[in-house]
Amino acid sequence: MKKCSLPLLMLVFLISCSSDNGPAEVIPPDPIAGTWQLIELNISPPQDINGDGSTTSNILSDLDCVSGTLTFRSDKTWNLSFNGVNITTITGGLFNISCANFTSTGSGTWQLQNNQLTLFQGTTSIFYMLSGSRLTNSVGEDLPGFRSEVYEKQ
Repeated sequence: MKKCSLPLLMLVFLISCSSDNGPAEVIPPDPIAGTWQLIELNISPPQDINGDGSTTSNILSDLDCVSGTLTFRSDKTWNLSFNGVNITTITGGLFNISCANFTSTGSGTWQLQNNQLTLFQGTTSIFYMLSGSRLTNSVGEDLPGFRSEVYEKQ
């Protein structure tokens, strides 16, 4: 009986001596991966887009046809679907801003360093700042260009 208990005792000892390097490393969730919706498409100077007598800087507040979705995957790729606008110069600093009859798409890879998100599409790089659940691309152009676009994580 003693001969059998020695191997059993050694087996129990080996199992109980497994290495313990402390708690498992916790990997934080990816702050970018997921779906982001366009919540602001800002212009300057403000315009009365829908003819109601009040001006706005955010096109989305007057045109419900404008939308955008950015999708980021954990493999560092992204896709964009954007239902945009047509902007035509009228005169005297006024512009006709209307729904476009097309959807723009794009795709590429992305990189996050500190709070700057860079989207790569071919030879083009697009820069966003991450602040909480918002991504902001500050283009800084006046009409007929855009001042900024803001996406919020869903």
